[in-house]
Amino acid sequence: MTKENTKEKPNYEEFHIENSVYLTEVPASYRNRKPFKPININEIEALIPGTILEINIEEGQQVEEGERLLILEAMKMRNLIVSPKAGTIKSILVQPGEIVSKGKLLILMD
Repeated sequence: MTKENTKEKPNYEEFHIENSVYLTEVPASYRNRKPFKPININEIEALIPGTILEINIEEGQQVEEGERLLILEAMKMRNLIVSPKAGTIKSILVQPGEIVSKGKLLILMD
């Protein structure tokens, strides 16, 4: 009597990293990951969840790089959000006192 192996054989795939090709088993967690999205410098998002304490700008206002935009409080710490570039404030999508989650769009710039 022989024992049969009930395990499935691994499904190997080519995996490209820079100029090298690897033959490997790609896990489902890698296939189901959230795809990389490059940062859009015109969209200012909350990097952490928190509460909007102050908004120091108005729509249509010209701002310089590094200028104070708003304060986001998270875990009793005040986080100053500054402009990543010189430009015009197109839209402010939050209000003082609003609770925001990570990734929430706060400000649109031109």
